[in-house]
Amino acid sequence: MIDVEIKKVHSKHFRKRTGDIEYIILHCSAFSIEKQLELLDEYKLSVHYIIGQNGDIVENLDTKFVAYHAGISSWNGSLEKSLNEYSIGIELEAPTLGQLKSDFTQKQFESLVYLLNKLVKKHKIKRENILGHSDISPTLKPDPGVGFFWKELACKGFGVWYDRRTLSKITDEKELLVRIGYNIDNIYATRHQFCRHFLGCEANFYKDVKILVDEPYICDFLPINFDKYLKTLRAVAQSFDKSRNNNI
Repeated sequence: MIDVEIKKVHSKHFRKRTGDIEYIILHCSAFSIEKQLELLDEYKLSVHYIIGQNGDIVENLDTKFVAYHAGISSWNGSLEKSLNEYSIGIELEAPTLGQLKSDFTQKQFESLVYLLNKLVKKHKIKRENILGHSDISPTLKPDPGVGFFWKELACKGFGVWYDRRTLSKITDEKELLVRIGYNIDNIYATRHQFCRHFLGCEANFYKDVKILVDEPYICDFLPINFDKYLKTLRAVAQSFDKSRNNNI
């Protein structure tokens, strides 16, 4: 296990936390750590940690405070309008907002694993509650993107991946998405974000990152190989069920 020195550059944009920490939300930004700190301050936002492509980690806020990173968001039937109160936000430097695997480096991966080890142990966060911003805000956010190393993280015990040999008995698309935890108010957005996380070959690539930010999903999105999508959806739902049952 590597040992990373965490630099502290604390934000003034936060509030006192009153709820328990249940989630870690992973984000990415096209900018360097220094530029991210500048923009977060300019827009009166904050995250708990930022990880650069070189593996550097900056603590932007102590986890005992609520950071302003999740925005309008929900997961697993939550009635809350935002998960800020119950989450830790981690931002990763990624020039194309995570659309390419090359956005993320080995040093960055190692630093993220190091940080997740510390946070999960300290706050007793369940592996299935390590999510992407696009998972909890499907109509608004595209990150951490199709290039993000979800499968590799799951092999380290963080987040959930799937085995297509083990399928949920459910076949209804909307029921499966809800079972995983997604909000399905906009099925097109949720489909697209599910594919970004679990079935990258079906997700759309945007040459212009600004367009991706402004239009994070295709309004009439439908996977080209719907049978493969549904099979993956059933496998992911089964994996989330298994992970949650193991935590009971």
